[in-house]
Amino acid sequence: MSQYESEINPRYDDPETYSGRNPPDWEARRKAVYRRDDWTCQNCGRQSGPYAGDDGERLHAHHIQARADGGSNRLSNLETLCEPCHQNNHDHDIFQDGWVGDGPRVYRIGPARASLRGGLAALIMSVWVGLFGRLLAYGGGIQFGSLEDETVWVGIPTVIVLAVLLSKPLFVTTVLGLGAAGITAIVLQGVGVSIELLSTALLVWPPILIGVWALWRGHLH
Repeated sequence: MSQYESEINPRYDDPETYSGRNPPDWEARRKAVYRRDDWTCQNCGRQSGPYAGDDGERLHAHHIQARADGGSNRLSNLETLCEPCHQNNHDHDIFQDGWVGDGPRVYRIGPARASLRGGLAALIMSVWVGLFGRLLAYGGGIQFGSLEDETVWVGIPTVIVLAVLLSKPLFVTTVLGLGAAGITAIVLQGVGVSIELLSTALLVWPPILIGVWALWRGHLH
């Protein structure tokens, strides 16, 4: 028996024996479940805890049979899910319900949900897109101006991309990926495998890779 299991009071297996959302020993129950499941999401296999440190997924203890349907708080009725998978298991927004989990904390701003790392990734991607757009404008004949002018040229696209990216990260990352693939294909057709092609790839693909990482790791939702 683990340390957490020894702190569990069997009386609270039954949700009718206490008031409030969770039993008094919920902290011990959920951590016992994480330990039993090896800090691994039972749906997608993502890991947290000792395997990933601060970069891990935020874990939740999920009732297999909902308490509203007669489910208990027994460990046999609990499983470990990462935060994205837990949300997908419910037909309501769990982030409004005060769920307790372990791992990177996810913050909510309007429809957007992201961890601090996700927010930083989105900011880097947006600035990158803003700078790339200005570079394209320069290539089209629009010369560099004053610092104020350049701030507007880069800042407005950055803010727009950031706002859309935080609310629709998969969509924006997909669109950017298609754009990067198109640009890469055009350059490949024009100059073949060359230094120019490598330079283009290094210019257009990093923000997409950052977005894929943030989505895969659950930092953007």
